[in-house]
Amino acid sequence: MSETAHASPAAAKPRTFYQKHYFLLRRLHSLSGIVPVGLFVIMHLFTNFQIISGDFQHEVEFIHGLPALTVAEIGIWLGIGFHAALGLVYTFADKPDFGITESKHYKYRDSWRYTFQRITGVIALIFIFLHVATLRWRWSFGGWFTPFFVAAPDGQPLVSATTAAALQGSTLVLVLYIVGVLSVIYHWCNGLWTAAISWGLTVSVASMERWRYVCAGLAVILTIFAGGAILGAMRYEITPQQRQGIEAAIKAYQEKGQVIHKSGGHALDASPVHQSPLNTSVSLDASPKTQTPDLGKDDHE
Repeated sequence: MSETAHASPAAAKPRTFYQKHYFLLRRLHSLSGIVPVGLFVIMHLFTNFQIISGDFQHEVEFIHGLPALTVAEIGIWLGIGFHAALGLVYTFADKPDFGITESKHYKYRDSWRYTFQRITGVIALIFIFLHVATLRWRWSFGGWFTPFFVAAPDGQPLVSATTAAALQGSTLVLVLYIVGVLSVIYHWCNGLWTAAISWGLTVSVASMERWRYVCAGLAVILTIFAGGAILGAMRYEITPQQRQGIEAAIKAYQEKGQVIHKSGGHALDASPVHQSPLNTSVSLDASPKTQTPDLGKDDHE
């Protein structure tokens, strides 16, 4: 009998790129979820929490004034992109045919934590895209138009007003934010727990349990920040003057592509107009509660 006949299937089939670099990819995946994405989540939720204390405008303007803001945003997006791409591979290509058997590396493959980690990852990715597209890029999706503005053309502060208008204008948007933010928090905190295992920081059952309590405590704190931000936005009363300022900001942005990044001044910074091909009209269908355009939230996300 020939040597070829005795060759095993494993020897005949070459190893995939993922199999060759499993150790490195797993650690880069966990690291990209912690830094810079995870640190940004903490900072972002804490900043939004300031809406209940009245310091929200100041905090957002401080962030917009950072000299390396663009560099930081690029780093965050690269981290999100890499983490999301590899995470989707883990979720939808977890098959031997692809050389990926991620599920076999976890004893809790059939547990609710493993499944929920994958589900919340997909939800978080969709939420982050919609959140940034409607607020930062100021796109419109079929009448859902919630752009965020730091200030009106006359310098009137609009951070809290546009944040409140985004959540008060639609129950569907409010539900999206609640589900999306909770998914982000769970995905990151549970991922933080598993990252310690991947990096060999928690090797014993006792250390894993201790770290689990730390991650659970962090999840509670972040949930308080998120809940406070949402509650503060829902209870915020938008004045008629602020509604006029929002409409003026929309007009200046759509006609001239200009946005003010600091209240109290009139220096307009030219910005590219990112309008969705789906709908570029201004939505003026205000809810009975706010009587304001269905407008947006925090621009620094």
